[in-house]
Amino acid sequence: MRPSDLPVALLGAGLLLLGCDRASATRPEPPAAAGSSSARAPSPPGPPLRARGHTVVAKTVTRAVTSVGTLGANESVKVVSEISRRLIKVHVEEGAAVKKGALLFSLDASDLGADVRRLEVKKKLLVGTEARSKQLLAQNLVSQAEYDRVKSELDEISAEIATRGVTLGKTRIRAPFAGTVGLRRVSAGAWVTPETVLTTLTDASKLKLDFALPERYAGDVRVGHAVSFRVTGRAERFPASVIAVEPEIDRGTRSVSLRALADNPEQRLTAGGFATVEVPVGEGRPVFAVPSQALVPSAKGHGVWVLVAGKAALRVVEIGERSADDVEVVSGLVAGDTVLVTNLLRLRDGAPVTLEP
Repeated sequence: MRPSDLPVALLGAGLLLLGCDRASATRPEPPAAAGSSSARAPSPPGPPLRARGHTVVAKTVTRAVTSVGTLGANESVKVVSEISRRLIKVHVEEGAAVKKGALLFSLDASDLGADVRRLEVKKKLLVGTEARSKQLLAQNLVSQAEYDRVKSELDEISAEIATRGVTLGKTRIRAPFAGTVGLRRVSAGAWVTPETVLTTLTDASKLKLDFALPERYAGDVRVGHAVSFRVTGRAERFPASVIAVEPEIDRGTRSVSLRALADNPEQRLTAGGFATVEVPVGEGRPVFAVPSQALVPSAKGHGVWVLVAGKAALRVVEIGERSADDVEVVSGLVAGDTVLVTNLLRLRDGAPVTLEP
């Protein structure tokens, strides 16, 4: 072979090898033997999944608006003296429950008592003088002017005694209503004035709940409207009833202020606390509702697993209002559907399901 023919020979050998590789790649493989592993039959399905079901029925629900509020005592007052006097005795213990009119504090009234006794002695003398002047006037032995002077002095003394009596009564400080006494701020012997707070008195047998709603709900709430609320640290709901609605909408917040009243006979609630208020608004309407835990995310938003002919099927739904336990289903379900609410992570389309009793 001539040296010039060497490249041509090498190119021909390469093309021959490439054609052989393609032929071997396209040649069909022989069928597997009947007993080989590649011809093994699919394994039978496992046992049905067990899940709890919820039958869809229409029920009437009312839309609720959530707000925040503050609890206040039914009655609360700072106990002060109307006059400046020395405190001589404390008649009540801190935290004690008292009735209306119960004596709480006594102020020094020794000078007032002495003044009243002096005036009573003077009045007694004038009463006798007035009686004699009246007899003499009947006999024309004194003038009408003289009798009027004596009668005027008697009336003046009586008025002074009544005035001293009012001041004397202010030295005995009493409970204006039934309630619980707070912490005492002063001790016996202290000089007290109308600016001195002696203690507090609170009636918490009922609590006032103050809250606000957006102005669009102003027409949905009236006096007597039932609401419910929760407080921090307690899971239960407490009922209340609206007793007053502010007649004017606040221009700054565009909300209407309301006040509700709740019974608190066992003193389980404390005045001044924070409350989460739920206010039903609008008329009740029939809807389909399912437990919140039945709702699962889907490619189109939300879905629920329903039982169809003993098998699980994912149904896309449109949801509406939510509550603490249920969610409203606007579309996607009909009455009588069985929604699966447990074992959701193991469910697949077409998986056999057995309902738990």
